[in-house]
Amino acid sequence: MANAVLQTRVDLEMKKEAEDLFESLGLDLTTAIRLFLKQSINQKRIPFEIVPPQEEFSESTLAAIEEARKISRNPKTKRYSSAKELLVDCE
Repeated sequence: MANAVLQTRVDLEMKKEAEDLFESLGLDLTTAIRLFLKQSINQKRIPFEIVPPQEEFSESTLAAIEEARKISRNPKTKRYSSAKELLVDCE
């Protein structure tokens, strides 16, 4: 399999923090990035929840986020395969 070079620019402090974290987990930064890419491909999604910094939200917003998380994790919550299906159900 041919290799390709992937370059990206990040803040120096972010790179250092990431290297320290992954080193503590027994990984180097390159391996961690490969793991991220492989899991993204395997799962066909970003393999983790993306959450903005919590200090930017009011208590009521944080409560709403937590409620949404609980609803989304509840196996009894009705699921939709498309927005169209949801809209039909709302009528």
